[in-house]
Amino acid sequence: MNQTNLINASLLAAMVISLTTIIYSTIGLHHLTGSPSYINYDVINSPALQQELQSGVGLVTTDGGWGPPSSNQKRHDDIKILAFTDKGYLPIANVWYNRLTVLGYKEHYIVAHDEKSYRIFQKLNYRVLDAIIEDPEHDRPIKGFWKQIMAARLHLTMELLRNGTHLLVTDVDNVFSRYVPLYGFLDEGYDVFHAYEMRYPTYIFDEMGFVVCSGHQFLRSSPGTLRFMELMENRCKGDKCDDQVVYNEVFWRELNIEWDGDGPTHDGALRLTGNNTENDGLLVESATGRSRTTNHTIKIWDRDFAWRLAGGIPEMCPSCEYETVLFVFLAAKYILIRLPSLFACSEQLGGNAYKSRT
Repeated sequence: MNQTNLINASLLAAMVISLTTIIYSTIGLHHLTGSPSYINYDVINSPALQQELQSGVGLVTTDGGWGPPSSNQKRHDDIKILAFTDKGYLPIANVWYNRLTVLGYKEHYIVAHDEKSYRIFQKLNYRVLDAIIEDPEHDRPIKGFWKQIMAARLHLTMELLRNGTHLLVTDVDNVFSRYVPLYGFLDEGYDVFHAYEMRYPTYIFDEMGFVVCSGHQFLRSSPGTLRFMELMENRCKGDKCDDQVVYNEVFWRELNIEWDGDGPTHDGALRLTGNNTENDGLLVESATGRSRTTNHTIKIWDRDFAWRLAGGIPEMCPSCEYETVLFVFLAAKYILIRLPSLFACSEQLGGNAYKSRT
C-alpha cells in the first residue's frame, strides 16, 4: 500500500469511526459500562473456545511459551499495557479494555488524549492515564492531529520508562487472543521486542526488506532501552511526528544492529505467500540481535505471535470469528482487516502459507 492509499484508507477509517461515535452518542453511553451487551462473554469464556484459542499457537511460533518466572521479583515488577485513545475511538477503546479484562490481564491501561475520554473511563473505574493534547488539530486529521497523537504516545512512553515501568505499547484496535504473563518478556532478557509491520514506510521496506511496528512493542525499562528511546526523542522533539517513520528511521539508520545468526533476511527466510498481494513476501520468523550504537538487545516476534497483515486474518483462527462479531458492530471493517493480533493462533499459517525462498 503506497503512502497516498494509506492516507486515503486512514481517512476512510476515521470517517467510519466518527460515524460509529455518532451512533454511540445516539444510543447512549450506557454501552460503555461493564460488559458491553453486544459481546457474548459466555461464548468467549467457554472451555471449548479457550482450548481452541491455544491449540493453534506453536505450529510456527514458540513465543510466549514460558513457565513460571525465574524470580518472584518479576511478578512484582511494574509492567503496564498501554493503549491510547481520544473521544473518536471511545467504543473501540472500551472493547479493547474489556477484551483484556476477560482474558485475565490486570495491568492494562487506557491513555486518554482529551478530558472527555479521561472522565468517561475514570467514571467506569477503568485504569486510565492522561496524555492530554492541548490544541488538537482536528482540521488536519493526518498531518496534524494524528501526528500529535503519535508524538504524545512516544513522550509518555519515555516518561514511564524513565520512572522504571516496563511497557507493552499497543494500538487501541489491537485484538488480543490469549493471556500470556508479561513477566516472560523480562525473563527472555531482551531490552526491546518489536513486531513486524507490513511495508510502511515503503521507502525503508524497499531498501531494507522489512519494517517494524510502532503500535505493538514491549519495552523493558533498562539503560539500553532508554538510550534507544533517546534517539527516538531526538527525531521527535516537538508535539507532532509519525512515530512509525521515526522508529524505522532510528532502527535502520542509527542502531547499527549486529544480528544473531544469519539475520532476518537471509536467503532461506520463511516468507508469506498466497494470502494477499499486500502480504506476499513478508517475513515470518523471529530474529534477535544487539545494537552496536546503544548496546540494547532486540527481538522481533514471530509474525504468528504478533499478527500484522492486510485482509489475511486466518479464517481457521477461532478468536477471529468472535473478534469479527465485536468489530462488525462497530462497522469498522478497515480496522478489522488491519488488526495485528497479539498471541495469535496460527492454523492457517502452519501449512502452505509459508515458503522458503532459497
